[in-house]
Amino acid sequence: LVKFFRKRIPCSCLDAKYDEVKSITKMGFCYNPECSIPLGKVERSKTMYCSRCRCVTYCSHGCQKAHWSQHKPDCDVYAAVKAKFDAEQQNS
Repeated sequence: LVKFFRKRIPCSCLDAKYDEVKSITKMGFCYNPECSIPLGKVERSKTMYCSRCRCVTYCSHGCQKAHWSQHKPDCDVYAAVKAKFDAEQQNS
């Protein structure tokens, strides 16, 4: 959000806040409830999205495989909604 406003406000008033926010490590979340990482928190740059629905993230391929049986029903729904949206966008 700071980056958005910084580009649109023609003064340097947000520069310090931008530098502060930029230095904070962005955290992601592993959706596998059995994940061995405490609270499933992992650095966002190291997370992996479900390649099918792209709605959930995992800390590793192993966590993704372990959670697949639970995620699959939701993934089917998410993927169908995404496909419908993409088709509507192409027809517009």
